[in-house]
Amino acid sequence: MKKMLILRNDENGVSPVIGVMLMLVVTIIIAAVVSGFAGGMMQTKEPAPQASISASYSQYYGLTMTHSAGDSIETRDVRLYIRPSDEFGRGQDLYGELLINQACITDAYGNRWLNANDGTYEVMSWRPGETMYIVGGEDLQNSGILDKPQDWPPCYYSGLQGGAAGGNVDNYCYLDSINNQINIGKTITLEVVQSDGQVIASADMSVEP
Repeated sequence: MKKMLILRNDENGVSPVIGVMLMLVVTIIIAAVVSGFAGGMMQTKEPAPQASISASYSQYYGLTMTHSAGDSIETRDVRLYIRPSDEFGRGQDLYGELLINQACITDAYGNRWLNANDGTYEVMSWRPGETMYIVGGEDLQNSGILDKPQDWPPCYYSGLQGGAAGGNVDNYCYLDSINNQINIGKTITLEVVQSDGQVIASADMSVEP
């Protein structure tokens, strides 16, 4: 009786379970790579400089800002705002911010942050220990802090907003104007903000005569 030789093929290929596991591993690896790439992109945004700033405001003498400590601030890369508190009226703390004109800011030697004539910066960096000024008079009038140039010298009018003192239209003095003398003692805030929106420092102060 002849014996038949039977060849058996046990190579069944990769089982479905192993295939699913391989797919999961590949998916996890791809997700990790994408997550790492996205995280790297988010970290490319450099943190804003940190600084300690103090400030005072006089309706007559203007704004004084002192960099007490921290990082140097590149003047090209920042915006300065004055934000009235809600003591000036409802919503002023949220919507009443005033952008400061950098051409009106000077250092202790009279150098201007921004030269309005040619667009160059005379003061490139605001360093610890340095004080900057917006002097009362023409600079304060054009600084953006006041509603109108007529708000300097300091004015007084307790009537309706937009009314004129003594009937003279050149003496308009709005109730929420920082230079209206009825607002002496109220709080305003100086905000130093990097051009990308990151806040560098803020300083509260009371309006002085």
